[in-house]
Amino acid sequence: MRTTRLVLAVSLVALGLTGVADPASAQGPQAGPGREALAAKDGWASATTGTTGGGAADAAHTFVVHDRAGLVAALGDGTDSAPRMVYVAGKVDGDAAPDGCAKYADPGYTREAYLAAYDPAVWGRAAKPSGPLETARAASQANQSAETKIRVFGNTTIYGLGGGARLSGMNLMLSAADNVVIRNLDIEAPVDCFPSWDPTDGAEGNWNSEYDAITLTYASTHVWIDHNSFSDGRYPDSAQPLYFGRPYQWHDGLVDLIRGSDFVTMSWNVFADHDKTHLIGNTDKTTNGDEGKLHVTIHHNIYRNSGQRVPRVRFGQVDVYDNLYQVTDPDAYSYSWGVGVSSAIVAQHNAFELPAGVDPAKIIKYWKGTAITASDNLVNGVVVDLLSAYNSANVDQLGADAGWTPALRATVHAPTQLGRVLRDLAGAGRAGREEAITVDPRGEFPTVQAAVDAAPTGSPTRVTIRVRPGVYRGVVTVPADKPNLAVVGTTGRARDVVIVENHCNGCLKPDGTTYGTTGSATATLKGDGFVARDLTFANDFDEAAHPEISSKQAVAVKTTGDRILFDNVRFLGNQDTLYVDTSVVTSTARVYVRDSYVEGDVDFIFGRATAVFDHVRIHGLDRGLNPAGYFTAASTQLFHSHGFLIIHSTLTSDAPAQTYYLGRPWHPSNDPNAQAQVVIRESSLPAAIKSTPWTDMSGFSWRDARFAEYANTGPGAAGDPADRPQLADPAGYTVATYLGDWTPPSC
Repeated sequence: MRTTRLVLAVSLVALGLTGVADPASAQGPQAGPGREALAAKDGWASATTGTTGGGAADAAHTFVVHDRAGLVAALGDGTDSAPRMVYVAGKVDGDAAPDGCAKYADPGYTREAYLAAYDPAVWGRAAKPSGPLETARAASQANQSAETKIRVFGNTTIYGLGGGARLSGMNLMLSAADNVVIRNLDIEAPVDCFPSWDPTDGAEGNWNSEYDAITLTYASTHVWIDHNSFSDGRYPDSAQPLYFGRPYQWHDGLVDLIRGSDFVTMSWNVFADHDKTHLIGNTDKTTNGDEGKLHVTIHHNIYRNSGQRVPRVRFGQVDVYDNLYQVTDPDAYSYSWGVGVSSAIVAQHNAFELPAGVDPAKIIKYWKGTAITASDNLVNGVVVDLLSAYNSANVDQLGADAGWTPALRATVHAPTQLGRVLRDLAGAGRAGREEAITVDPRGEFPTVQAAVDAAPTGSPTRVTIRVRPGVYRGVVTVPADKPNLAVVGTTGRARDVVIVENHCNGCLKPDGTTYGTTGSATATLKGDGFVARDLTFANDFDEAAHPEISSKQAVAVKTTGDRILFDNVRFLGNQDTLYVDTSVVTSTARVYVRDSYVEGDVDFIFGRATAVFDHVRIHGLDRGLNPAGYFTAASTQLFHSHGFLIIHSTLTSDAPAQTYYLGRPWHPSNDPNAQAQVVIRESSLPAAIKSTPWTDMSGFSWRDARFAEYANTGPGAAGDPADRPQLADPAGYTVATYLGDWTPPSC
C-alpha cells in the first residue's frame, strides 16, 4: 500500500550533489553575474586598477566544483596567472570538523591532559603555556592547518551557483594575492580543534583559536567580498563550555585583513552569530607593513549578533556606511567599532537595533586610537551622536575627525531604509538581484498570483518577484505575455517557500466539470525566460483519501514557455508531478533544471519539451505495487532530436528492488509522431530500477522510442545490454547540445 506523503508536514532529505573528480571536465557558465567586475566607485577595491577577479576566464580556466578536492584543484597552485572562474555548486565541506578532530591530534595531546597541565591553579597566570603538552597541541594544530587552510591566488573569482552553495570548515587564505572576488556563498567558519590557552591575554586570560573564514595577508590587494552569508553554522562557540572561567572558543575571525593588505570592499554580506568578526591590522607595531595600507570599505552588510570587531582597526583608512547591526543577545555584545592605533574610521548612515540594557555608548571602543568620524547613525530608529555618547561615558576621549572624506561610494541609502533594502538583498544567493515586487502575507501582495498580476507585460528585462517564507495555497499562472519573470524565495532554502494546491485530473471544479491533467497544475508557466529559484512547487492531492476518483494525475508544475530555468527548486507530487510541454506541437521549449529535487511515482517527469536535469535528485515514491512507478514519460516530437537529458544526477527510490522503470513512451492521443527521446548519463541509479528499465505504453513499443544510457552507476545500472541501449557517442548528448543557443543565467 502506498505511503501517503504530507507535503507540508514531512521534511525531505536535503538536496545532495555528487563531486566532480576533475573540475576541468565540468566547465561552468561563460557569462552571467558571476563574472561581473566590481563597479566603478564601489569602495576601495575599485581604486587604482579595480577588481575583476576571474571574470575574463576562458573555458579552460572555468570550473564547477562539488567537493573540497575539486575546489583545491580548480584554484590551482599559483603558477598560472590567467583569470580563473570557480563556481561552487552545492555544499562543499572541508575535512576539519569537531567529529573528526581526533585524526589530527598528536600522540602526546589530549584536551584533558592539557587542561590539567595549564590550569591556572597549577601553572599560574604569569607565563604562556610551554613544555611537551603545548608542543603537542601546536603539532596537532599544524596537522589540522594543512587540511583547513585553502590557498587562493590572484585573478580568481569564487562564486556560488544558485542559493545553496556553501563552503564549510575551510580558511580561504589570500597571501600576496591581487584581484580576487568571493561572492554568493554561504560560508561556515572553520573550527579550530586545538585552541591555545593564554593566561596573560587580558585580566582573566583567554582561549585563542587559529582560523578565519577568509584571511587577507602579506599585501593581498583588490579583493571584493560580496553577497555572502557568514556564521559559525553547526558549531557555535556559544555551545562550548567555560574552561578556567573563560569561553572555549573554536573560532577566530570571519574576514581578517593583516600585513599590508589593501583595497578591499565588503558589500551586501550577512555576518551572523559570531564573536570576532573583522580584524583590520595585525598588531600595534609599525613593522607589519600596515602603515599607509588597509584601505577598506564595508557597506550594506547585516551584522546579526556580532559580538565585537565590526570592525576593529589599526592603521587602516576604513569607510563603514549603510550597515545594519542587529543585537538580540546583550550578554554576547562587546562593541562594534574598535578605534585602534593610527586608525581612520568613517562610520556613517548605519542603523543599530539594540535591546534594552545595551547602551549606545558601547558601540565605539577605544583601542589607542585618536579619532573617528561618526554621523547620521540610527539607534532603534532615532539618530544618535554615537561619538558624543562614547565620550560622555569614557575617560579616553576620541576626536570627531578621522582626517579624510570617502569618495568611493556607489550607492548610499538613508539609514531608515536599510531594514527594507538589506532584508531582501543581502547575503548568499542574492548577487545580481534588484529591488522588486515582494510577496508577503501581510503586505501589498499577499499571494504569488497577486504579484504576477502586478508585473508588467512584455518586459524585455528581468522582473523579479521575491517570496517571503510561508505556505502559499492556490494556483499560479504566468501568462505568455509576461516573459522574463523570476519568482524566488528570499531565504535561499527551497523548503521555506511552498506554493501548493491539491487539484487533480478527475477532481471536480466549482462548475461541476473536472480539471483534467493540464488544469490540475499548481503552477502553469507560459512566459518565456521564466526563472524559479529557492522554493517548492507541490501538488498535495491525497490519492488515498479519494478512492472514488480514478484519474489521479495531479501536476505540480506545467511549463510551455521557452528558456525556463529552475534552480534549487523542489517539485513534490505523486502521478505527473512535472509536466514540461510546449505551447503547440510544432514549437520548441527548453527547460533547464539544476541543483533541484523532483519526486513522484507514475510518469512524474513527462511531456514534449526539451528538458535537462543537471545535478538533480529524482526520487521515486513507493506506491506499493509492481511496477512501483515510472520516472519519465516523454512525448518528444520526431522533428526534435533532443527530448530529456538527465545528467550528473542521482535517482533514488524507497520501492523494492526491480520494481521501477526509467520510463515509457507517451503518445498523446495516439500521435505516431511522438517518439520519446530520453538519455540518462553519468548518473546514479537505485536498486529499484528494473534490469529491463524501459517499457511499452498504450500499445507503443519502447524499442521504437529513442531511449539510451551512458556511464551510469549504482545497483540499478546493471542489466542485459540488449535491453539497455547505450550511447555509442555521447558528444551529441550534452547540456549544450540540448539547450542550443541558450545559456541559462548562472544564478
